[in-house]
Order: sequence, then structure tokens, then C-alpha cells
Amino acid sequence: MTADEYLALMQFPKEWKDYGLIPEDLLSQLIATYQPGMENSSEHDRNGAFHWWLKRSPDETVLAQLVTLSYLDPDQLMAADVRSHIALSPHADSEVRGLLRRDGA
Repeated sequence: MTADEYLALMQFPKEWKDYGLIPEDLLSQLIATYQPGMENSSEHDRNGAFHWWLKRSPDETVLAQLVTLSYLDPDQLMAADVRSHIALSPHADSEVRGLLRRDGA
């Protein structure tokens, strides 16, 4: 399976790739663990990608991109949880917090 096939199958918004937030090591991990049928709960892999970034304590630029990606995600319940984790980042500046308030977070 190619990277683009995986990203489409698992419903990653194209902006993940546009922003450069799917580094090769993360993508390789995700593809390596894929098993047929996982696309039925693809939010788990997307959630994992968000948390992969959050564990790295990204700067405010990446946090803002993650907020945007969360609003584009097809599973808004999972995305709202991700936004609550983004809000806890020590690098969530006033711009990031403003983006988070878009839905009252």
C-alpha cells in the first residue's frame, strides 16, 4: 500500500500532507500496523497521529495546524478530545487558544 492510498483509506484530510505533518517515520509506523478492516475505525489512527505530535511538545505553529486539522477531521467527537489536549500544551499561545475557542473549547 502506498502512503497516499493509506492516507485516503484512513480518511486523513489532505491538509495533513499539505502541512508536512505526516513524517516518514510516523507514516511507516501507521502503515506497518494496518490490517484490513481497520479503515472501519480509522479515527484511531488519526487520533494516534495527533498524539504523536503532542508528545513532541510542538511549537505554536504546529499546534495551530493541529487545531485546523482537528476541525477538518471526519470524527468530530475524537477531534474535540484532541482539541482539549492541545489546550493543555505549554506552547498553546493566544493565537492557538483563539483557534480552540472556535467551538467554545
